[in-house]
Amino acid sequence: MKATRGKRSLHVPVLLAAMAGLALSASGCIIDASSNPSCGPTPAGCYPDLTIFWEIRSQPTAGNPLITCDAAGGANAVVALIDGGCLGSALVEFDGACPAGTASGSFVAPLPNAGTYNVSLELHSGGPNGPKLSETPILVQPVDCSGGTATPTASMFVNF
Repeated sequence: MKATRGKRSLHVPVLLAAMAGLALSASGCIIDASSNPSCGPTPAGCYPDLTIFWEIRSQPTAGNPLITCDAAGGANAVVALIDGGCLGSALVEFDGACPAGTASGSFVAPLPNAGTYNVSLELHSGGPNGPKLSETPILVQPVDCSGGTATPTASMFVNF
């Protein structure tokens, strides 16, 4: 008995591939070979900046009062580690200053496009690559195009 193959139409697979491509291109995101999303250019009028608010608190002191950067082991840098959204799985570092005499502050992370990002903070002495004094859990933060997206204030606890 001879095996036979039926004719298969290529119209359905081609149509499905075209529809998937159209859906991805309409979303503004392109999935590259490594499966990390990368977004196209930021649309006109879109300002996907994320303002990151932070404060330093004394862990061993009752009530966890605010403590200044210099009193917190000579801290002088706050580092935001961000991935997700248009960054995909690439962990990107955004550095902010921790000036002597201050116990809280903020800095802006200019992101590539709107999306949902994962944000964690680290407090360092000796610059962004110096010893880590504190770190926060990951915050899942939606970012829009308004230019006004901000995190809640992240408390960094130190043992001083």
